[in-house]
Amino acid sequence: MRPHLLLASTTAILLLACGDPSGPSADASTSEPSSTSTSDTTTLAVPTTTTAASESASEAASGSTGDPELDPRIAECLRIAACEADGGAPIGVQACLAHALDVPWRWATTGPARLALAAMDCKLAASDCEVVRACTPAIADFMTACAEHPADDLCVGDVWLFCDELAAPLAAMDCAAAGLTCNKDIWAGCGAEPCEFGVTAASCDGDTLVECDAAGWLTRIDCASQYNYVIVHGMDGDDVYSIAGETCGYDEMRGSDGCVGTGEPCDFFSQACEGDVLATCAGGRIARRDCAAVTPAGQSCGFVQAGAFAGAASCGLVAPECELTGDEACAGDELTFCDWDAPGGLDCAAAGYSGCATGALGERTIAWCTP
Repeated sequence: MRPHLLLASTTAILLLACGDPSGPSADASTSEPSSTSTSDTTTLAVPTTTTAASESASEAASGSTGDPELDPRIAECLRIAACEADGGAPIGVQACLAHALDVPWRWATTGPARLALAAMDCKLAASDCEVVRACTPAIADFMTACAEHPADDLCVGDVWLFCDELAAPLAAMDCAAAGLTCNKDIWAGCGAEPCEFGVTAASCDGDTLVECDAAGWLTRIDCASQYNYVIVHGMDGDDVYSIAGETCGYDEMRGSDGCVGTGEPCDFFSQACEGDVLATCAGGRIARRDCAAVTPAGQSCGFVQAGAFAGAASCGLVAPECELTGDEACAGDELTFCDWDAPGGLDCAAAGYSGCATGALGERTIAWCTP
């Protein structure tokens, strides 16, 4: 039986496993045009400067005053959660931990989820709490800006803003907090190197694809780790295929440089699981990705069950014991959470914090270590 994967949303896109053996159905609600459609996105992240006013909070949040055995990725997420809880918008720990699982789908991610990926990049790169909070300004400040932009995104100065169908602000990122600027062409986004969408040619830099995204910024895609996808519209419905290349080269199927495979020739989109290995048709050649070698460990090959990428084959966590979309909790100073695919816990006081606190984020209970 092939493993099935579920895309579940936290603040971004997350790969999880599920055991239902029924076949996935494609997401037919996508707005990509014509018979086949693909999606791309932007890459961001530059570090910012430290301010003396928040050094002590940042030091505590990094775990440097507590347990030396604390996993660095968890220490970073504790830092971000504590910074946001101290004058920002609490997000808990799991939204940050999910980021590492979402990043491989960055190239294919669009809409508010694309902003969420960029915003978490900004927070992870921030060296103090002030900048962590600055990455995502309060959306209530943008009611007027959204009034004439229902279901749209735009730049308000260097703030990248999404508005919902009722013309209310949905999500915002301050590009300047990441050392970037905001621009809108087809869509809005943050970047540093301007280009002309539809004119600037894609190129290769080793295994990295350099292309112009629809916000008018040059983006760099690591072909060995990133996914794209294509929706093929047929008489019997839509089929969704993932594209998981190995290197950058001339893509016969798009007529320009792209992420391509190095295996045997292929002439149409295809995907299959060969044990732990994901095989897709990428640019006219079969590309193979060993899911067992992907970080975090414990991944295999399966098929996405829900969301925009439903039906696509990909690497993902197999039979996780918990979900990153689940609740977090406190028991005294003890913080419990889903650590990617297994229950996790730590003593906030031993990690250099004052205690543990909980709150609500939508229908979820979130928790964090208090500064």
